[in-house]
Amino acid sequence: MLRHVLFASTIAGVCVLALAPLVRAAAPSRGKASTGNQGSQCLVAGRITSTAYAKVGGAIERAIVYAYSATGGGDAVANVIGKGERFELRLPPGEYTLRFSAVGTRGATFQGDETKLTVNSGQRPTELPTVDLAPSKTTLLFGQPAPEIENAAGWKNTAPGKLAELRGRVVVLDFFAHYCTICHMQAPELARIATKYRSQGLAVLAVHDDSVASVDEMDQKMAKAVKVYWHGKDLAFPTVLDGGGEKGIFRAYGIGAVPALIVIDREGRVVRRFHQATDPEFEKEIQRLLAERPRRR
Repeated sequence: MLRHVLFASTIAGVCVLALAPLVRAAAPSRGKASTGNQGSQCLVAGRITSTAYAKVGGAIERAIVYAYSATGGGDAVANVIGKGERFELRLPPGEYTLRFSAVGTRGATFQGDETKLTVNSGQRPTELPTVDLAPSKTTLLFGQPAPEIENAAGWKNTAPGKLAELRGRVVVLDFFAHYCTICHMQAPELARIATKYRSQGLAVLAVHDDSVASVDEMDQKMAKAVKVYWHGKDLAFPTVLDGGGEKGIFRAYGIGAVPALIVIDREGRVVRRFHQATDPEFEKEIQRLLAERPRRR
């Protein structure tokens, strides 16, 4: 087997926003001032759940809310990342669009939602209706057979191949793009883990998005990242270039934001998603999956 050959034979988020009804914060309290106000700001709280994900044993780990002024520019005027399902943020009087998302157990992502909110002066603390998010396409793949690689526009550091040829190994698909700084910053840690566990059955395949037309163009655009983040030395991951379209690799896995690491077990099933290889749980998950022996066929 050649050094950069990945397969064993011949080789080796974009949120969908749905409009919710207009929410008006509670009317100003009479008499005693609300303890939920700080100056002219109103406390807005709520809960983000996912009924569908809970049915398969999943849970929300971090509720995420961004508040955008309905009259201002495009930048968020406030945001919060809660612990668990609950969130709280304080807003001055005004008209807002609140956008909801979340991160769940096993790195689950969800389809986004949004609602309109009016905050009046002297407002009482306001509890919003519970937001129930649908799982993303990526999350729906958990426990399912990993989609096969199709419509590849090119390969680097490995010959063309299929995921099926890696059955029996733990596989990490590293979705990235040349313009993603975080992708480049976490890549050395991924390379370290790939090298450490390769002999135990770990295979890492990098997947570049379809923003470039060829491997040569990808290399040209990656040249700066190699110099700045990798000290001038290409990490030489086996890499496939997504050809895009209906059968594109990013589309098959529901990837709308990078970096994204999809972990596949020895049986060829999607286990979970990680956002970065620097997550302390990433290496632990690789160790756990490598310790599992493949079933006899």
